[in-house]
Amino acid sequence: MLSMGLLVSCSDDEGDLGTGEPDAQTYETQVYLTDSPVDNAEVQGVFVTVAQVMINGQAIEGFEKTTIEVSSLQSGEAELLGSLDLESGTTSDITLVLDNETDASGEAPGNYVLTTSGEKKALTSSSNELSLGDNVEIHESNDNAVVLDFDLRKAVVTNESGEYSFTSDNRLSNSIRAVNSIETGTITGNVSDFGTASADAVVVYAYETGAYGESETSADEEGLRFANAVNSTVVAEGSGDFELHFIEEGDYELHFVSYEDTDADEQLEFKGELEAASATDVDLDLLDLSVDANTEVNLEVVIIGLLNL
Repeated sequence: MLSMGLLVSCSDDEGDLGTGEPDAQTYETQVYLTDSPVDNAEVQGVFVTVAQVMINGQAIEGFEKTTIEVSSLQSGEAELLGSLDLESGTTSDITLVLDNETDASGEAPGNYVLTTSGEKKALTSSSNELSLGDNVEIHESNDNAVVLDFDLRKAVVTNESGEYSFTSDNRLSNSIRAVNSIETGTITGNVSDFGTASADAVVVYAYETGAYGESETSADEEGLRFANAVNSTVVAEGSGDFELHFIEEGDYELHFVSYEDTDADEQLEFKGELEAASATDVDLDLLDLSVDANTEVNLEVVIIGLLNL
């Protein structure tokens, strides 16, 4: 999906004429935006207006303010924001600048939820500059692509009156995961049997191995469950397919969770965690999966039932 035919930008042969030192070699690095889904049946789309992206204090050259329906960027889809030349090594800072006031067409608001009834509900944050918690490794390669994974499930909250808002600035910054795509793999799968479990939606959450605890099923002070999940996605109704993209190389565990609209308010309520197992002869443990860069882990899953009934 990501077409990264990138050119290496080498230093000038004569170096820095003022100091006699050679210029550092840089590599053209593309920057993308993607999304993990929001689990609210009333939400038709989430639109975010990006005013600028800066890495190591350097802005994307020639960038023009753009409004993106980030909720449409799922299943590996990503929006190219631009590119910039970076030296190899770990980035020192990544900043995403949003425009809370107006979108790319000059209309208010800049960031908003579009409900299924066609209503725009503004999303604002107290600061429009989000300093992301992740830094990424830029390789001596022509394939670097920094992907900013905007986890809307963590970023957008709903109050008791049904109004939407961005979460606190610290959590909002941490809800955007930054990775270099050449260091990531993919987890795909199919739920072929839901057993006795009935649900309006099933969501699969990916955690780094050992990072999951029972407290994850409880809502925190902002009403968020499964706050420490690295990534999540909805299991497709009907087909049972699911995809988790841009997963950094490492070991992970998957947790499948049932949701239902119990009070017919078009919002999904947490029902419980599901007991799941591999449905193939291959000895795969859903709580101990190894993901390698540039590889795909494919799973066949069967749901046995609800846990802790």
